[in-house]
Amino acid sequence: MFGSLDARGQRSAEGQARRPSRVISGAAVMVLGVALMGYGAHFLAKTGNCSGTGYVSYGPVPKCGGGEPLYIMSAFFLGPMAAVGGWLLARAWGWLWPTFCVAMGASMITLRNETTTASGGKTFGVVSAMCLFALAVISVVVSLRKRRMRRGAHTALIGGTGPGGNGAVPGAPTLFSTWMPSGPAPAGAPAASRDRLDSFDKIAKLAQLRDTGALTEAEFAREKAKLFAEMSPRAGDG
Repeated sequence: MFGSLDARGQRSAEGQARRPSRVISGAAVMVLGVALMGYGAHFLAKTGNCSGTGYVSYGPVPKCGGGEPLYIMSAFFLGPMAAVGGWLLARAWGWLWPTFCVAMGASMITLRNETTTASGGKTFGVVSAMCLFALAVISVVVSLRKRRMRRGAHTALIGGTGPGGNGAVPGAPTLFSTWMPSGPAPAGAPAASRDRLDSFDKIAKLAQLRDTGALTEAEFAREKAKLFAEMSPRAGDG
């Protein structure tokens, strides 16, 4: 079980090391996409309701400058397509939302430099920008915290099975010792029964890691299935 986790982690790390260009290009496309969205949102917020003549049925409005189709395409079509495509290419899980918030916040706060924007629009731009920046910071903190918890859980799982016996990684907490029976096994107890009890204890610990967010539901189900598969031949032997 633990060896398979280690092998998967090594394969994943090697795969990422072999594709730095994919990560860089995907991140660049994602940033370009959110920049286009911010660019379009800035000018749409600046012009607001406009018309080619400067008048509508309910009165005068700002006169359109002629670039509205470009702004709409950037904000609602080209930008989102590039952002999502780059996000999937780079597999930058957890980074699309904060990047989007930063781009939109920058597009809103720069409204205060526009001379044609009303004072109410400038105030709205500054307030909304502060909210978007705060959301970006919160999102990054939560994402980094989840990654740290998952990395610590995987390190603890792998650290319990090193070639040196208990395999503990210096300075890293290990969960393997908590999965072992706390006291000596009863005299005469069958080895298969003890192994099954150990496996059930490991499943319980995996469930705790899943509940805390250190393991995903898919990882929990995969490791639980492996433990049940290891228990099946032992049950037949007993």
